[in-house]
Amino acid sequence: MKTKISLEVLKVLSIVFFVCFTIPELASQNNDSLKLAKESLHFDFYSTDADIKVLDSLATRLEKYYAGITHHLGIQINKKIKVKVFPNLKSFHAAINFPDAPDWVVGTGYVDELMIVSPLNPGRYHTYESLMQVIVHEFTHVAVYHVRADKGMSGFPKWLSEGYACYEAGQINDQIRKSIVSLLSEKELPTWAQLENTTETTFGQMNGYGISTTIVEFLIATYGFDKLVLLIKEPENIETIYGLSKDTLEKQWIRYLKHEPIK
Repeated sequence: MKTKISLEVLKVLSIVFFVCFTIPELASQNNDSLKLAKESLHFDFYSTDADIKVLDSLATRLEKYYAGITHHLGIQINKKIKVKVFPNLKSFHAAINFPDAPDWVVGTGYVDELMIVSPLNPGRYHTYESLMQVIVHEFTHVAVYHVRADKGMSGFPKWLSEGYACYEAGQINDQIRKSIVSLLSEKELPTWAQLENTTETTFGQMNGYGISTTIVEFLIATYGFDKLVLLIKEPENIETIYGLSKDTLEKQWIRYLKHEPIK
């Protein structure tokens, strides 16, 4: 029974973030019903009249995390980020040109724009609070895009992208960590290469989001934030940055999960 519960926890984590940064072009959006309804220091919020009452909470959450994320990454974003809040799943799915999307597809972000289903109408797979976390997760993706600048996101490791976004948004907890350790005791976890070279759907099915967050936690706890930022800038130079082979880092990560000595 414990294993079944653990697996379900990880599945929930994976469905929350399926769309994160997977829709690079947000063209032909149906935004006619949205209007500028609130401005904060770093964000402009667009919504229908019915969702105006949730914008203060979204602004508070985003502004709370903005300084920490941009400080961690050593960046300044020189323009305000648009946040578009859609009243329901149907309107959001139409806006991202994915009308038949599953109901757990609730948010995305690219360059200088975040799009999300209203936390007041989260659908059957989400809650008010999970969508508050999703908006921070999506902003983290936007911030990483600015770090990458001209390099873009092509070829950027999924485990690093999603693991870091989950880390900053606080979307992993002790229950999920214990679930991953439980999986480790039953079978081998996916390798970093497997996490990098897979489709978004398979990534979610292999519990890639929670697992990737533990990789990022391990790298930060063991080697510090500065090296992680270097890795975000130049993931192809991982062995130079850490002074170890990738295989050795992976083995250290497994020992970290098992609470065994790393070095």
